[in-house]
Amino acid sequence: MKNKYLSNISTTYLLMFIQMGIPFLLLPYMVLKLGSDLYGLWILFTTIISYLGLSGFGFGTTFLKEVSKNINKYNLNKYLNTTIGFYILICIFLVPLLIFLYFNLDTLFLINKLVVEEAQISFVLFIITFIVNFLSSLFSSLLFAKNFLNLQNYVSIVASLISAILIYLTLYYDYSIIALSLINLLVSIFSSIVILYITKKKVRFKISRKYFDFNLLKEMFVPSLHYFIITASAMIILYSDNIIISSYIGLEGLAIYSIGYKLVSISQIFLFKIVDIMIPDISILYETKEYLKLLKLHNKVFLVSILLAAFGYGILYFYGIDFLNWWVGKDFVIDKSIFNLFIYFAMIHSGIHVSAIFLVAMGEHKGTSYMTMIDALLNIILSIILLKSYGLLGVALGTLIAHSLTSAWFTTWWFYKKVKNKQLEHN
Repeated sequence: MKNKYLSNISTTYLLMFIQMGIPFLLLPYMVLKLGSDLYGLWILFTTIISYLGLSGFGFGTTFLKEVSKNINKYNLNKYLNTTIGFYILICIFLVPLLIFLYFNLDTLFLINKLVVEEAQISFVLFIITFIVNFLSSLFSSLLFAKNFLNLQNYVSIVASLISAILIYLTLYYDYSIIALSLINLLVSIFSSIVILYITKKKVRFKISRKYFDFNLLKEMFVPSLHYFIITASAMIILYSDNIIISSYIGLEGLAIYSIGYKLVSISQIFLFKIVDIMIPDISILYETKEYLKLLKLHNKVFLVSILLAAFGYGILYFYGIDFLNWWVGKDFVIDKSIFNLFIYFAMIHSGIHVSAIFLVAMGEHKGTSYMTMIDALLNIILSIILLKSYGLLGVALGTLIAHSLTSAWFTTWWFYKKVKNKQLEHN
C-alpha cells in the first residue's frame, strides 16, 4: 500500500507542478491577448461547466467508493454500466437547459453585445468538452480505485503540455476564444481515448446494456444524494462568487477577482492532493473496522496540512500582492484587503478538507451534507447583501463569514464523533 501511495503521490505532484506552472506562464499572456472581457468570459464558461459537473448527482463518488472495494468482475461491470447509463440519461435531460443558456447568455450575464456570437460558439464547444469529460471521468475513477492513479496522471501530464503549447500558439497568432475552446475539446477527446484504452487493458471491464441494473441505481441513489449535496454546496461556496460578480458587477470585475483567487487556489490544490488520493485506502480501513489506524492517519494528515498551509499562506500574505503586480500587471491586481480574505478562507479550509475527504471515503457524510448546504445558502445571501455596500470585498467577506459560522467547525467535529461512535460499537 505504501509503495502504491508513493507512486501515486509522486506522479500527482508532478502533474500539479505542471498544471500550476502552465497558468503561471500563460495567464498574464492570456489576459494581455484576450483583454479583461474575453478573459472574464473564459472564467464564466469554466464556472458554468464546473456547475454542470454536479449533474452526476454524486453517483461518481459512490461509484469510486464501491469499486475501491475488492468486488468481483461481475459487480464491477454492474456498477460501471449502471452509472454510465445514468450519465447518458443526464446528458439527454440537460439539453433543454443548455439550449436556454445558449440563447440567453447576454441577458443572464453582463456580456458585451459585440462578442455575443463568439460567446455562443465558444459555449457550444465548452458543452461538448464537458460531455466528453463527464463520461470519461468514470474510467479515470476506475483507474484511481484500482490504484493505477499514476497512469492516469501520466496521460494528464501529456495532455496538459500539449494543451499549453497549442494555447500559446493560438494566442500568439491572435486567434479568438473560439479557437481556445476548440483546443480544450480536442485535448479532452485525446486524453479520454487514451484513458479508455489504458483502463480496458488494466481493469478489463465490459460495456453492455445487460449489466445495467435499475435496482442497483436505486440503491446508489441515497448515498449519492448526500455526496451531491456536499459537492453542490462546495461548488456554490467556491464558485458562486464568479456567477454573482458576472451578473451584478461585470466580466472585468470577475477577471480581477478570479486572478487574485487563482493564486490562492493553486496552493489549495497542492494541499488537497495529499488527502484526495487516499480515498480508496481510507475506504478500505473503514470497511475493515481499523478505526484506530483511521484516526491516526487523519490526525497526521490534518496536522501536515495545517502546517503546510500556515507556511504557504504566510508567504502569500506578505508577498502575494507584489507577486500579482509582477505577474499580471497593476491593472489586474485585486485590493489587498480582498486578497487577505481569500487567504483567511483558504487557511480555514485546509484542515476542514482533510476531515471532509475522510467522511466521504467512509460514507459517513450525511451530516456534513446538510451543514455544507446551509453554508452555501448563507454564502449566497451574505455575498449579495454585502456586495451592494462593499462591492468585491463584500462578496469575499460573505463567503468567509458563512464558512466560519458553519462548515469550518462542524466538519472536523463530525468526523471525530463518527469515528469514536464506531470505536465504541466495535469494542
